[in-house]
Amino acid sequence: MFQPLGRTAHIPRGQMGNNCDNNHLSIGIFMSFFSRSAFRRTALALAAGLMLASCSGASNDGFVKEYEELNGQKSSGENTYMDVNIPDDHRFVTASEEQVRELLTNGNGAIFFGFPECPWCRNAVPVMNEAAEAVNLDEIYYVNVDEMRDQKALNEDGEIVTDKEGSDFYYYLLDELGDQAPEYTALKDPNERRITVPLVAVVVGGNVVTTHLGTVDSQEDPYVPLTSEQHDELLDTYKTIFSRIPGCSEEELVCE
Repeated sequence: MFQPLGRTAHIPRGQMGNNCDNNHLSIGIFMSFFSRSAFRRTALALAAGLMLASCSGASNDGFVKEYEELNGQKSSGENTYMDVNIPDDHRFVTASEEQVRELLTNGNGAIFFGFPECPWCRNAVPVMNEAAEAVNLDEIYYVNVDEMRDQKALNEDGEIVTDKEGSDFYYYLLDELGDQAPEYTALKDPNERRITVPLVAVVVGGNVVTTHLGTVDSQEDPYVPLTSEQHDELLDTYKTIFSRIPGCSEEELVCE
C-alpha cells in the first residue's frame, strides 16, 4: 500500500531491448541458421512479428491506454479530445476495490476518481503526475467511476428519483468521502452527494483529510489546454494536498 509502495521495473514503450533496426538484423540472423525453405518462412514470420510488436507503439498499461486512445478523437458533442501523453514512469495505479478499501481502512495515499472521456480529467492528469513526482508520492490510486455511479433526477413534482442504481462499491466510496464528496447539484439537496470528477482525495490513517475537485476556477473550456499560469496554479494545489501525506514533500525521498 502507500507505506511505502515499491515500484516495479518498467521498460519504456518502444524500448523493449530492441529497436526497429535491430529487428531487421534479427531476420538476417534467423535466415543464416535456417536454410530450408519451410524453416526460412517460419523464421521470417517470427521475426516480422517481433518487429511489429516493438514498433507498434501500443501500450500494455491500462491507465495509459484508457487516456491516450482518445487523443484527437471526437466526443459525443463533436468536441475534439485533448491529447494526453503520459510518461512511462507515471505514478498512476489502476486500483482494485480491495486496494482502495485497504487504503481507506488504515493507509496513507491519494486516490484519483475520474474517467478518460471527462475533458477536465484529461487536463488534470499530466499536472497531477507532475505534482506527485515533485513531492515524491510514489503512487496515485486511480478509480474509474463512470459506470459505477448512480443516476438521479428530479421529477415534475421536484422529488428525487433514481434512474440507475450505483454499485455497492460506489456507495461505500460515498460513505468514506462523507462531506468531502461533492454535492449532487442537479438535485438541489445538500445532503445528496455524487463523485463528480476529476476528484482527488488524500487519505491519512485511513481517513479522507482533503479533496480537490476540478482543475482551476479560471478554466472555462476543458477542451482547451491549461495556460501556463493555470498549469502552475493547479500544480501548486496538487503539491499542497499531496504534502499532507506523511513523508511527502519536495525534500523527502519517498512518501511513507
